[in-house]
Amino acid sequence: MGLLVVNPVNDEEMMLGGIALGEPETSLVQRLGPPIDREENDGDYLPLRLSYRGLIVQLDEQGVGGMISTDGRFCTPAGACPGMPYARVEAIYGAALVTETVNGATVGYVHGDGCWLEFAQRAGRVSAIELACSP
Repeated sequence: MGLLVVNPVNDEEMMLGGIALGEPETSLVQRLGPPIDREENDGDYLPLRLSYRGLIVQLDEQGVGGMISTDGRFCTPAGACPGMPYARVEAIYGAALVTETVNGATVGYVHGDGCWLEFAQRAGRVSAIELACSP
């Protein structure tokens, strides 16, 4: 499994499936319905984790702080989706700025405005997209 991390062009790319960073839990539940699972962990900087089919959303008191999508319903605004060819993501966003190999997998890192998109791949296809921010 490899990973490509890209530095988004603008803040509008910082969402998956139309769900934006900072969106409150109430808005999220209104949009997606009740989660399949709800976990709270006070020791984490994003202490609330809501699980939906194909989407994990991490929140704190300020709203959505991170997401992981494994379903083609939750794509980036530019059109990168789980399940699409990895080469298409590279065409949309360009090459990773910094890469290294960790446990046999290529991992890319981008630091800038504090948030980033990560594209995991398996067998030439995007297996997951993670939207994450520095605490």
